[in-house]
Amino acid sequence: MPTQSNQLQTQKKIQERALQELAKIGGLLTKDDDVRFEGNSYTFPERYQANLPGLAEDVVRYVQSMAEIVVVRTTLPYRPFDGAYAARECLKQFFGYASSKARDTPWGKEPPQEITIPIGYYEGQLLKETVPWGDMVLPGLPEATLTLTSVMDPQRGELFCMVAKVRKIEKPIIDGFFKTVELRLAEHSIYRGKAIDGGMDFIDVEAIHPEDFIYSEEAWANAQVNFLSPLVDRAEIVRNGLSKKRVTLLEGPYGTGKTGMLRTALKTAVQNGATAIMCRPGVDHPITVLQTAILYAGDTGVVVCIEDIDVYAAQNDPQIMSKILDMFDGPQTKGLPVTVVMTTNHVEEIHKGMMRSGRIDAVMHIGEMDHQGVERLGHLVLGDNLAPDIDWDQVFEATDGFMPAYVREGMERSLRYTIATTGKAGAIETKHIVFALNSLRAQYDLQAKAKDRRMELPAFDAVFQGQIEQAIQRMGLDDSVVSRVYDILEETEVKLIDQDNDHTIHGKLAPS
Repeated sequence: MPTQSNQLQTQKKIQERALQELAKIGGLLTKDDDVRFEGNSYTFPERYQANLPGLAEDVVRYVQSMAEIVVVRTTLPYRPFDGAYAARECLKQFFGYASSKARDTPWGKEPPQEITIPIGYYEGQLLKETVPWGDMVLPGLPEATLTLTSVMDPQRGELFCMVAKVRKIEKPIIDGFFKTVELRLAEHSIYRGKAIDGGMDFIDVEAIHPEDFIYSEEAWANAQVNFLSPLVDRAEIVRNGLSKKRVTLLEGPYGTGKTGMLRTALKTAVQNGATAIMCRPGVDHPITVLQTAILYAGDTGVVVCIEDIDVYAAQNDPQIMSKILDMFDGPQTKGLPVTVVMTTNHVEEIHKGMMRSGRIDAVMHIGEMDHQGVERLGHLVLGDNLAPDIDWDQVFEATDGFMPAYVREGMERSLRYTIATTGKAGAIETKHIVFALNSLRAQYDLQAKAKDRRMELPAFDAVFQGQIEQAIQRMGLDDSVVSRVYDILEETEVKLIDQDNDHTIHGKLAPS
């Protein structure tokens, strides 16, 4: 029966072999300083044959230098949680476990850090793992400290960083560990090939059902050509010399199902081994999302879905479209299979220079449903509750002008009416569906008349001219002072921030 002492000896030998393996990966056997450890004999440079004191002095100096503490740093092109998970797995592989350690601070010991991170969905459940963060213990290297942290890169965003403080003689081990983590990230990233949002949270694509999204035949055909086929038929597209990059703009009124198109793109990407990223309006910034896409494109590609691009253009950055397309066409994306799909409810607000072919490859209109789409949606929503003799021509006529969201609500409302009047679901006839659709007409008319943009501010001069004149009158300034005030205003750029309307304007005030 093995004793505790034997077990410790076995564990120590395993640990030594692991450190030797890391040192080999780190290049110990191919060092550039002409010091090698091999065989059992002493071999010294010929120049020391008559200078043994010099040899002793240099050996002592070398030994002392090998005991010095050096700082080794590497930054990897992956997001921090991705790197932390890979580092933990490599620590377990070579050292048997991964553990944080306390940090000394001027205020005392800072407890070890551990963070719980999501690693993806499996059968509808979001899986999470706890990984160490901050300072780490390195078994077998008692004087070493490994720190897991992040750095902000101006071009690529937040990146994973490892910093090690070790004796110089142990540096090859750290170099080998860094290389091992980098290889693991390249092969087993927690994000690549999955769907995430701009906050690096996972999206369960198994919960997305493209068959529930009903569009006209023309819309589906255009979607296949412009952004679904590039994800499915990537190899064939490349083989025929077509570009691996594609930008598509989906435009149309509210309620047409543009978001459903984006979600279909997410699922199609993951099903075909690509990474998918959703940019949420008002939450994520498109530039940050595109930076992540470039990091995780790889050979299998990435699709970036940006919802309501006009929101960013109207409220935050009028040049956002140009910046996205400039970044998309820049050297960072050269040769990468990157697909961008954007939506807008206000295509008229997109600068015409951005609409030319070569900047945006395709503009797709998503609008009213066709006859076939209305019938398909009726069967999808009502199923066995439909009467066998529905007059779909009459139903389609009742949907005149309606977007898919209204049509779906009308179908569901017909079922609600049946349940409300009979107490149970039953055979829904044409008249029930038509009645339900007609009940939505008033709401549709109100939406058509409503404005979806905040009121524009009055002209700059009209706002400030009166305010300045009122202030001058209240203060009782003489003509010479008034003249000087206007001279200053003419030379000064004035910026107005209207907090109620979230609107900023610039200009110069000229006297009337």
